[in-house]
Amino acid sequence: MKCSDTPLSLQILKLRWRLFGHILIRDNSIPANFAMLCYFNDNSNRGRGRPTTTLPITLNNDLKRLQNKNVQLTTKEDLHKLQKIASQRQEWIAFTAKIKRTAEAARPDDQASRRQ
Repeated sequence: MKCSDTPLSLQILKLRWRLFGHILIRDNSIPANFAMLCYFNDNSNRGRGRPTTTLPITLNNDLKRLQNKNVQLTTKEDLHKLQKIASQRQEWIAFTAKIKRTAEAARPDDQASRRQ
């Protein structure tokens, strides 16, 4: 399947996880990794209103589609688990392919509910 045949939302999902994989395998001192660690260390009250949609929240929502309780992104420990997976290239490729397949399988249901 060519990129042009893939719906835009699936292309974005694939690129989002590809970028996140690059971030995870880099040193913890780079700003992107430091920001992720700070995000999970911050326990302050977020205030009233709708929570801000952040990259960790979006990635965790992608992981929720897998319906696998062992893989999520809600704590610093979960981040370290994903770093271990990302350090093994073939395992990371299989992991992200599974996320993409799950999103593709859920896509027709999303379109059918929008038409009604």
